[in-house]
Amino acid sequence: MDISNNPMWQDRELPVWRQIETDLEVDIQTGVYATGDRLPSEHELTAKYGVNRHTVRQALASLAQKGIVNAYQGKGVFVADEPFEYKLDRNAKWSEVENRFDGGADGRLLDSYEQPASAAIARVLKVAQGTPLIVTETLRTVGPGIATYGYHMFPASRFDGIAQEFSKTASFTKALAAFGVDAFFRASTWIDCRMPRPREAAALSVPTSLPVMIMTYVDTDGGGMPILYGHGVFPKRMMRIRIDT
Repeated sequence: MDISNNPMWQDRELPVWRQIETDLEVDIQTGVYATGDRLPSEHELTAKYGVNRHTVRQALASLAQKGIVNAYQGKGVFVADEPFEYKLDRNAKWSEVENRFDGGADGRLLDSYEQPASAAIARVLKVAQGTPLIVTETLRTVGPGIATYGYHMFPASRFDGIAQEFSKTASFTKALAAFGVDAFFRASTWIDCRMPRPREAAALSVPTSLPVMIMTYVDTDGGGMPILYGHGVFPKRMMRIRIDT
């Protein structure tokens, strides 16, 4: 397939190597190439796309940087292992991820401050606009290379001191228990992607030039009252979201 003269492929705003990279990534995502499969050789890819080897190598190098493929000298380029699977249901919480690993979990409070609830956040937390919120910024890691940069917003009147509790326990599950919330549940989740802030990229050890996956969510206590509004930032390819219906 010579993409240089194919109108279905041409996108003059994108370099050709980026278009090849995207094509291969889609093939991996849709199962054309499965975990452990060897991709076509550089020679085969140059013939398929009608480009030179340098262009193909740029595409493969970018896939490797994202952790999608692994290159082995003299053997070829192979599809990397599938990312960690995060099952999204009403019990979804980071402690459920930690429980799948034997130790190694770590949580750090990076910052905490107060801010008034905007109209949008007030609506989902069922509080008045302008209500004081405690905001925490945290970095939580578990297992091999699994990490999230999180923003959590709590009504200050109910959770004054929760930042300090998290600092002591490194767990929001334990911190919330200190405020009488022994169980909490996921009410809503929104999944999106964007470019990372510099401080997020630095904490997660990812380049600012690569998109990150984000989950914005609302958790409630056992009585259905919203207790927190969260925004989690994950390196792309670090995990895959699974939703069963």
